[in-house]
Amino acid sequence: MQNDEKDILLKHGKLISLSQGNILDNKQRFVGWFAVAVSCLFFIFTIVLLAIPQVEWDVELIALMSICDAGAVAMISLCTYVFIKNKKLKQKLRVWLYDAVEINAYSKKIDEYRGGMQPKATKIRIDFYCNDAAFRKESTVKVFGGQSGYVGWFNNYADRKVDILYSPQYDEVMIIKD
Repeated sequence: MQNDEKDILLKHGKLISLSQGNILDNKQRFVGWFAVAVSCLFFIFTIVLLAIPQVEWDVELIALMSICDAGAVAMISLCTYVFIKNKKLKQKLRVWLYDAVEINAYSKKIDEYRGGMQPKATKIRIDFYCNDAAFRKESTVKVFGGQSGYVGWFNNYADRKVDILYSPQYDEVMIIKD
């Protein structure tokens, strides 16, 4: 696989790292930016209400605007955290892609975990050969409050053949999304 093709995979969010997780694809980034835009509208609405002298600021209106603005701050903070984390992951993936080799591998479901009302999360293992040596790598990514290696993204890639990119220098496995 050429470096141009690897950059396209990275740009469109078509890679999942076994150790670091999923990068946002275009649709997920759009939803994030849409949430930020809607949150900014709450601030604009508050400023407009402050500028109109005829608006009576009673306790209910102040409480409502405070709750809406606090929710907007929380949403903007969450989206900013996710965008920064995604950017750092992309930088790591870009380094790992430099010497990555495309390999056909087999993934196997090791275990499933369902915590409370959370969706089913799967831990997988990837078996592959590179340079006449057999490798076996398990998922180790950890997401918000979950167990290490158990992620819902891996449900689609369990117990089947997958295309991966393997970086021998950094010993990292990246699954190419379908």
